[in-house]
Amino acid sequence: MSFSYDGRRPALVHFSLKVDPGRTVAIVGPTGAGKSTTLSLLHRMWDQQEGVIRIDGIDHRDISLESLRQNIGVVFQDSTMFYRTIAENLRIGKPDATQAELEEAAKLAEAHDFIMRQPQGYETLIGERGMTLSGGERQRLSIARALLKNPPILILDEATSALDIKTERVIFDHLMATRQERGLIAATHRLVSTTNFDRIVMIHDGRIVEEGTHAELMAHGG
Repeated sequence: MSFSYDGRRPALVHFSLKVDPGRTVAIVGPTGAGKSTTLSLLHRMWDQQEGVIRIDGIDHRDISLESLRQNIGVVFQDSTMFYRTIAENLRIGKPDATQAELEEAAKLAEAHDFIMRQPQGYETLIGERGMTLSGGERQRLSIARALLKNPPILILDEATSALDIKTERVIFDHLMATRQERGLIAATHRLVSTTNFDRIVMIHDGRIVEEGTHAELMAHGG
């Protein structure tokens, strides 16, 4: 597929990528390379001008937006938090989630411990836009919220940028351990965090320039 925001400057050029169910793909590249654009097209923030995106063989434009977004979980670098309790913020994607499900998702996102340090645990009220939390805490809650929804496709768009490398690696390890439950596509600047991904795709100027496992790319000197 190809895409341009203004019809003049290409953001993606002949981009082609296949992700099998239950597999993990890291999209890496410099700022402006096209990482976020790729992920935005997948969950239809925009529509490509050329080519097609298929999910289970179906053109994703033939799927209702409601159905598409029920089956895709997206975590952005700056995800929205509301002036509600932590539990209410987590339940946005799954209003009927049990307390046990909340805690399981939070543990996968390395959020449970800091939640339990809050004055009222999961019932602690957080400020508008999560201003009473650090950037890393907001990102971990956003990841937990997406995991609680448990979609078959999970997108992380620089969703761990505020975390230290050790915490980021632990979260990715948790996601790898549950990879059979969902496909994961993550855009990140940190190549060091992608060693366990099934595939790494390097983008430059809207084009895929390298592709393979971490070991393969390192062996090729890329």
